[in-house]
Amino acid sequence: MLKVKDYSLYLVISEEYALGKDAVEIAELAIAGGVDIIQLREKNKHRDKLIKLAVELSRICKANSVTFIVNDDPLLAKEADADGVHLGQEDVKKYSISATREIIGKNKVIGVSTHSLVELEKANSEDVDYIAYGPIYPTKTKDYFLGAGDIKAALSVAKKPLVFIGGINLTNLDEILAEGARNIAVIRGIIQAADISAMARNFKHRIMQAKKETKMIIKINGKDQVIEGSLNLLELVISKKLAPESVVLEHNLSIVPKEEWENVSLRENDSLEIVSFMGGG
Repeated sequence: MLKVKDYSLYLVISEEYALGKDAVEIAELAIAGGVDIIQLREKNKHRDKLIKLAVELSRICKANSVTFIVNDDPLLAKEADADGVHLGQEDVKKYSISATREIIGKNKVIGVSTHSLVELEKANSEDVDYIAYGPIYPTKTKDYFLGAGDIKAALSVAKKPLVFIGGINLTNLDEILAEGARNIAVIRGIIQAADISAMARNFKHRIMQAKKETKMIIKINGKDQVIEGSLNLLELVISKKLAPESVVLEHNLSIVPKEEWENVSLRENDSLEIVSFMGGG
């Protein structure tokens, strides 16, 4: 199943804020700059035009191995063959998470917006693949903001990949990366740039630099170890010079299938049991 990986740059495209550029042009320029996920967020387009646009963006994203998400509407996501759908707190009153899963299928991505630690904790137990948290800073899309003070608390609560959103730009990006944020969603900070590709490239570079500088303590086979740089389970096994086909991993008391290792990033205070078998198996 497709997953939202840590250290992703997530671009929300809305022509309302695009300063004259159309969504397809923005997507192509942003993809050239290294975005990992694109969400189509159009509130005021006629349905026929919206479907046509979603189908075209889906095609472009697939051709470039970029995840394509549709905002609000699981039916549109299905019709456009998008990789998933993002639901706000109001959207789930119309399309419950279970109903959305039935519409788009088990192998698609569902994301949900949260605006408090209480909402975030509730989302942990739902059938969603990532959680958005914000707005962190003042933004024209909301009339309130949460600030960066609870980022560490949000990360400690979240059991799914957490995407921070809301008023994020190159001026404040380092502040939230220093607090441990791994996935960043941007709207105006990229789509209103004079050079969209260069701006996306700058965001992605800063995010990946934060990944390299990460240090954390995890428990491996009962002993604390310091890990430098952010690793997923597969990368950790390889760093230990172990053959993946000869290893069984228990991550936070759950056995993780080998095909999922690349999608599970290690976090501070994680517990890992590694069992290596001689000769394969």
